[in-house]
Amino acid sequence: MLLRKIVKGLVVLGFFSVTAAFANQADWMTKDTLTVGTEGTYPPFTYHDENGKLTGYDVEVARAVAEKLGLKIEFKETAWNALLAGLNNGRFDTVVNQVTMNDERRKKYQSSLPYSYSGAALAVRSSLSQVHAVKDLKGLKGGLAFTSNFADLVRQNQGEVVPVEGGLGQEMALVAQGRVDFTLNDRLAVLYYQKKLNANDKIQVIDLPEEGKVSAGFIVRKDDNDKLKKLNQALTELKKEGKLAAISKQFFGVDISEQ
Repeated sequence: MLLRKIVKGLVVLGFFSVTAAFANQADWMTKDTLTVGTEGTYPPFTYHDENGKLTGYDVEVARAVAEKLGLKIEFKETAWNALLAGLNNGRFDTVVNQVTMNDERRKKYQSSLPYSYSGAALAVRSSLSQVHAVKDLKGLKGGLAFTSNFADLVRQNQGEVVPVEGGLGQEMALVAQGRVDFTLNDRLAVLYYQKKLNANDKIQVIDLPEEGKVSAGFIVRKDDNDKLKKLNQALTELKKEGKLAAISKQFFGVDISEQ
């Protein structure tokens, strides 16, 4: 009897948990707040300024989209490896964090129209003069977020991925300290940290034009078609008005919202 009650209780609890998650997903357009998952540790896209305010290109684009939709905005700062899990369980409505799509992610998620286009770059210990491209990473150790597209690219080229949870700043510091051989990330972010760490003599930055440009958009769940439509409408209007270009030039001096 006791076991039956426990099982029944777990079933009821599971039902309400699932119901709550679906309710959170369903009511995003009826509530007055857009909830956004982001790292807050990935400048110049999502970070805290000297006054502690969350800012960055991705953050300000999200604010502009929420304003265009007539919504307030709430950011929930989350480690990279937990962002998509938070989207799955309804903790936030969308993820805005330079997330690019791959085949695995397309099974569960959709991406809005792009709000940025950028390229990849390697940050390599200066002593490793033999490295010129990703094909040269075989047998070398790279510090990266374990679930990132960049980590997948390293594995494809027989490099070893050393998981780093602290974001690109920590990855770049490990390269500068010689504790890993390289990291791989967005070119603009890599250059930002090379300058911040004053590591020009310790880290060489290698552009990877052969990898092409990657785009980033607002990530939503696979079944959130209405949400995706509204996000795309807002982004289209902001682009037409020149707002995306203005935000981009504020952080980069150039327009990265255009391919």
